[in-house]
Amino acid sequence: MRETTDHFLRVLRLVTACGLLATVPMSLGTVSAAGLNNYVSTSSEYVALGDSYASGEGLQSNATTYISPSNNDGCHRSVTAYPVLVAASLHVDLGQFEAYGSGGFVACSGATSKDLLKGENGEPAQLSALSSATRWVTVTAGGDDLHFSNVLLACLGLRASVTVHRTTRSYTQSGIVRESKTCDEYVASANSLFEVANGTSKEVAALEHVYEQIFVHAPNTELAVLNYPQLFTESPPAFCPVARGISLSSLFKVRSAQLNVGYSASRIAEFNRVENELNAAITSAVGDVSALGNNIRLVDVNSLTKSSAIPCNLAANGRSDMNALRVSVGSPLTTIVENCHFDLAHLLSLRPFVSCPSYERNVFLQNIAVNESFHPKQDAHETMARAVEALFNQVSTTTTTLSPNLSNTSV
Repeated sequence: MRETTDHFLRVLRLVTACGLLATVPMSLGTVSAAGLNNYVSTSSEYVALGDSYASGEGLQSNATTYISPSNNDGCHRSVTAYPVLVAASLHVDLGQFEAYGSGGFVACSGATSKDLLKGENGEPAQLSALSSATRWVTVTAGGDDLHFSNVLLACLGLRASVTVHRTTRSYTQSGIVRESKTCDEYVASANSLFEVANGTSKEVAALEHVYEQIFVHAPNTELAVLNYPQLFTESPPAFCPVARGISLSSLFKVRSAQLNVGYSASRIAEFNRVENELNAAITSAVGDVSALGNNIRLVDVNSLTKSSAIPCNLAANGRSDMNALRVSVGSPLTTIVENCHFDLAHLLSLRPFVSCPSYERNVFLQNIAVNESFHPKQDAHETMARAVEALFNQVSTTTTTLSPNLSNTSV
């Protein structure tokens, strides 16, 4: 999920989660079937739509290994993302995934609901890949509507712990990366999309419109809508470190002092609430569109990934199916220690203890392997692929009667 501002923020937002995020459209465009440009072969039986969680952002550490032309335009479609695994199970020729103009893998990092309808990064609308020949569609979308990459960036905090005279003091200072809005403002903006007015929320309405338009252009399809995998544990400690820490002992000239980057437990709780709201909006939109008689079903990825979320334990974070903050060399905290001013007296009195020059944000971001942070690892993509495969297999063997463990809204 990505939004573009300056170079460094643009790169960071290739990451996040949802990536795991941009603005919800004020007015959603409607694409007429007659007006679609013939960018994609009408024989594409399977089309994969969505954002970075569908494109496979982070599964390649070198952008040149992404499928052309997505290696150059920022869409970053991976050869091992869940749509490619699903295609193999459907026996769809993988050759159609080699380029945008000859296949159905059109998910793009940073795509908002509006982008699926209008296009981004010089590529046409993702819905232009659909046709009456499309039999299966998967979509992961909604995260970029929430500015969630901004949330994760603006809410990053520093936690310093120092032991003096056998007494340990710890204090978290948030906002180490300056953004156009504060952490609280971004969280409030995301939450506003779930406020119900006239019977629905902006996010539910946006998602419903996308799902309905899919059936306009692919009336014979089975649509699998994936929600978002669990990013953080539901029971975080007081502070959730998301990258390797660094010692402050020499700086403060004390025996024990440590600096970590991450989020407070209250911030993690906010992130989880936002993600739960998003997944609830997806569920609601799927139910509403299903009620119209469309072949749409929810793949509940979140319930399948709760046990493999980021556990907020540096020793165990590597075993999670979701990447925490990835760094290119050493620790991004090194640049902060080298370029910022630390005040031990402030830390001991539990006050903001570090001040940085205005350029520190860029220096910090240069040390982050942004195309991997807060995105699903390969195991998570395999989990998503298996769930989609199970759904499509069940649908293909049923007509009017669904199997006992499958409803028309979830799997």
